Amino acid sequence: MGKHFSFVHCADLHLGEPFEGLRSGVVGPWTEAIGKATFKAFERVVDIALEKRANAILISGDIYNSNHHSLAAQMAFGRELYRAAQAGIQVFIVHGNHDAEDAWKADIPLPESVHVFASDKVSSVPLLINGEKVATIYGISYKTMHNKENVAKEFHKQADDVFAIGMLHTEVGNAESPYAPCTIDDLVSSGIDYWALGHVHTKQIVKEKPYIVYPGNTQGLSSREQGARGCYFVDVGAFGTVNMEFIDTDAIRWMDMTIDISSIKNQEELIGLVLKERASFKELTERPDIIRLILIGRGPLHKIISSEEGREYILQAINAKEQFRYIFAYFSQIIDRTKPVLDLEERRKLPDILADYLHSYDAVAKLPDIEKIKVLKEVLAETAEFKKMPELMNYISEEMIKESFSGAENEGAERISLEDIDENY
Repeated sequence: MGKHFSFVHCADLHLGEPFEGLRSGVVGPWTEAIGKATFKAFERVVDIALEKRANAILISGDIYNSNHHSLAAQMAFGRELYRAAQAGIQVFIVHGNHDAEDAWKADIPLPESVHVFASDKVSSVPLLINGEKVATIYGISYKTMHNKENVAKEFHKQADDVFAIGMLHTEVGNAESPYAPCTIDDLVSSGIDYWALGHVHTKQIVKEKPYIVYPGNTQGLSSREQGARGCYFVDVGAFGTVNMEFIDTDAIRWMDMTIDISSIKNQEELIGLVLKERASFKELTERPDIIRLILIGRGPLHKIISSEEGREYILQAINAKEQFRYIFAYFSQIIDRTKPVLDLEERRKLPDILADYLHSYDAVAKLPDIEKIKVLKEVLAETAEFKKMPELMNYISEEMIKESFSGAENEGAERISLEDIDENY
C-alpha cells in the first residue's frame, strides 16, 4: 500500500510563441492579451497546482520554441517555478523537440525543487512527501531537435517502486516519426503506471491501466487548435487508483463561427447577426476568443463576400464593436464558402448540363397530369433503389410524386451547380 498524492500534468507551453494566422496592424484590446496568452496559461497551471494542493507539476516538453526563448520569457517561467517552490510543490521537466538541450541554455537559476531530466539516458528521481517516497518519476530530455530512437524501451519500473511515472515527449504510433517514436505496447511493457506524455497538442487519454496521457498544449496557438486547452490534475490513491480531471488554462480561445447568408439581405444585417452570435460565444467560453467567421449559403451577399474589399469591410466593422470590451472577440478571418443566387431563366439559355436538366424538367412539367405521373414513375423505376426493391412503388402515391417534382427544379439545379463548382476547384 502506498500513500495518497497528486500532481498536475502539462506540456507544450510554447512560452512566447506568436499566434499563427493573424493579420498585422490590427490594434485592439487583443494586441497585448495575445502577447501574454502563453504566459497567462502557465500561470493558470501553477494556480491550479496551488488550489488543488498538488505535490508536483510535471512538464513534458516544449516549454519554449528554440527561436522564442527570450530572457523575458525565461524570467516569466522562473517566477512561476519559484511561486510553486514557495508552496512546497516540486516540478519535474523533460525537454522536447522545440526546447532541446543543444538549441538553447537557460540563462536563469531554477529553484532546488525543480528537476530537469538529462538527455543522455533515462534516469529516475523520487517524489517525496515529508521525506517519504510516494512515487518514482522516470524521464529523458531531447539532446537535439530530432530523436528517431525509441527511448520508451529504456523505461523500466523497478520492484520497489510503489507507483511509477514516465515523462516523455513522443509521437506514439508513428514508427517513422523523428520525435522519439514508440508504440503503445512499448509503453505498456515498461510497467510504468502513468505515462506523462507531451508533443501532441490535443488532449488524449490513449489508454487506461496503465494511463497513457497527452494533456495537449496549455494555450491554442492557431485556428487549427480550437476549443479548450489545459492540463490534467491527477489524484493517486493509496492503492494506486487514478482519478483525472482536465482543467482549461487557455487565456484566449480559438473558435469558428458559421453563418448561413441565404436569408440575409445586406451587410448591416449580417454584422448584426454576427454580433448576436458572438454573445453566445462569450457565455460559452467565458474568456476572450479569436474567431474565424465562416460564411455559407447562397444569397445576394455572395458578391460582396467574395471580394477581398467586402470581407475586409465586414471584419473591420465587427472588430470595431469589440475595441473596448474586456472579454473581447477578435475576428481574425472570413472564410468564404458562399454561392451566388441562381437565375434559372438565364441558366436555361446556356449550353451546359444545367440547362439540359432545366429543359428536361420543363418538358415533363408541360405534360398533362396523367402522362406526367406515368413518365415520373418510369424515371423512378430506373433508379438503383427501385430496381433493387420494385415493390417500393406500391408505397409511393401520386401526390407524393407531384410534391417531389414541384421542388425538383430548384433542388436539382442546386445540386448540379454545386457539382460543377466542386469540379472546378
